Amino acid sequence: MKRICVLIGVLAALPGTALAQSGGDATFGGVKVGVSVDYRWQDGDYYLPRIASRIDQSKGGIGYRGHIGYDAQLGDLLVIGAEAGIGRGGKTLTAASPTGDYALKPGWTWDASGRAGILPAPNVLLYGRAGYSWLRVRETTDFRAANLKDIRTNLTEKGFLWGAGIEAGVSPGVYARAEYDRANYRDGLTSSNIRLGLSVGF
Repeated sequence: MKRICVLIGVLAALPGTALAQSGGDATFGGVKVGVSVDYRWQDGDYYLPRIASRIDQSKGGIGYRGHIGYDAQLGDLLVIGAEAGIGRGGKTLTAASPTGDYALKPGWTWDASGRAGILPAPNVLLYGRAGYSWLRVRETTDFRAANLKDIRTNLTEKGFLWGAGIEAGVSPGVYARAEYDRANYRDGLTSSNIRLGLSVGF
């Protein structure tokens, strides 16, 4: 919770920082490449027939992401664009029963999305994002009975991604951003994150 509060504080400070540091108006159009760090948490709430139990757990941890995208600035008020990213992070979800133990470990994520936003100030962009996300996971089921073989499965979860954020031009060609994203992968499995990033425009 302390990390989330710090991120929200930085988010609130970005517009003022951008206006104070930028020598001129930012141009948001063009190709952008960047990196970010985030606090992400996975939520699992679904039935586990193999061990006759249910997982109902949420765990958070630090993650990271790289991205590349293109934005088009339409006049002084509107920006539209597209972006692709790849990242990793999060902690393992677990559940136990008299029959056995279950674990879901998140791995690599990748995503593709479009975004659109408005410019309340020349150097500040408020935007929304929507697209698709993929999450690579490793599921394990360890049975307590010696005559049952443990199960190891690697699979890719897919789901709808949405989010919103703020981006600010801090110097010519350099942009700071903060945003919240959420992906719904399947019934009962979701992933959310609060992200801080830096992009370089070309």
